Amino acid sequence: MKRFNWMIVFGMMILPGVVHADFSFYWRDQNALHYEYRHLIGLDLNNSSASDSVGNSRAYSTFRLRMKPSMSITDRLLIHSLFDAYVSPNNTVSQEEGAQAGGQATDTNNYGPSLGSLPRSIFGGSNGYGTSAFTAGDSNFIIKSLFMEYIGDWGILKLGRIPRHWGLGIRYNEGLNPNDKFTDRTDTAMYELGLGNIKLAVLLSKVLESNLNRQSDDMTLYETYLHYNQPEKDMDVGAMYTFMRQSVNFVKLSIIDLYAKKKYKKIRAGVELVTSLGSPGSLKGSQAAQLGLATELAYDWTPSISTFLNLGYASQADIDRGGRLQLFAFDRNYDIAFLMFNQPMGSISTYTGISASSDPDTNALFGAYYLNLAGAYHFNDRIGTKLGFTTAQSPLPLVAGGGKFYGQELDATLWYHFVENWNLGVDAGVFMPGNLYEGDPTNKAKIDPAYGVQAYTTISF
Repeated sequence: MKRFNWMIVFGMMILPGVVHADFSFYWRDQNALHYEYRHLIGLDLNNSSASDSVGNSRAYSTFRLRMKPSMSITDRLLIHSLFDAYVSPNNTVSQEEGAQAGGQATDTNNYGPSLGSLPRSIFGGSNGYGTSAFTAGDSNFIIKSLFMEYIGDWGILKLGRIPRHWGLGIRYNEGLNPNDKFTDRTDTAMYELGLGNIKLAVLLSKVLESNLNRQSDDMTLYETYLHYNQPEKDMDVGAMYTFMRQSVNFVKLSIIDLYAKKKYKKIRAGVELVTSLGSPGSLKGSQAAQLGLATELAYDWTPSISTFLNLGYASQADIDRGGRLQLFAFDRNYDIAFLMFNQPMGSISTYTGISASSDPDTNALFGAYYLNLAGAYHFNDRIGTKLGFTTAQSPLPLVAGGGKFYGQELDATLWYHFVENWNLGVDAGVFMPGNLYEGDPTNKAKIDPAYGVQAYTTISF
């Protein structure tokens, strides 16, 4: 039975109950036309000839139309979708991925992403976390979500490939932003019960092609969450539990995701904690011990001046402990800097697993303590700027005896609103790498700074 067949059958059971049809077609908000161009210099972190044959300078461009059409069959039954249409050069790699999650990636001990190909193997390649494809032919048009929604007296039933948004965005994306390069979604049947400001939901998701036969090569997520939102008090709290099961590799993981957001006068604060426990494979004694933590604090000194503090932690793989899934990677849309953890860098993948030869945007924040300080100033309603400083330290070395300091980065952003829904922005960053990128101490590599600039424009409607 092919993907979606079980969903279609379930949907057909519901449709006969629809008696009075009042069909209408409309566009939801957050449609956008987005163009960006990036020029990155010194990504291999070495001004001498690049050992990975990539070179010191790379450029990417994306021209994308994002649309969110919906159909109202009745006042209770709706169908929603989201698609991206790309118009990019044939040799430009698409900034897109497959279904969220997928098969567990493996490290050199078959637990966690591969140390020899980080960060690419966290999300790209054959491990199931997603792929990057050239934007040519049919790949220019990508349907990202398509689901039906039935609004009942007590709650909402959703069925199909639905977008997943949660918390601060370290596991599932925080929310859809026109500048986001990725969308998180799963093939899901879910029911959300609404009790005033409280929502209780149960979800069944498939993230690998197959069927409901639990003996097949499936990856299934059994999830439930409790969500409390109090707009009058600017408070948002949620708790999610996920049981991840992959039959072929005997993966059984319990994932707990907790978050809280609060605004008090001039202060905005948020925290999200994700941890996974359980068995990541068939080897006796194997275990999972992943942990991710993000904290965000913003203070509005005046309507024009704001400061930001972001602190967090993502657990790192322990090269001295086999049979242990420990490395944690944030969602790819969660960025703390323009280059660090956002662009693949380094030409010493033999020692660090970090290489500029990786596809664009396959990087993610992983295995680090990090600190980000920033300040923003709005000259008026149309013009604003933001300056930021970021540094990070790995909890554990990637190679025996290697360094743990990722480095430091300085970033600057300038944006301009032509009109309310049309903006132009420029981002620039300078990354000064640390000794983590030097690799094996017996083959200590020479490292140099990397630079980058990005120009973009977005029309939202």
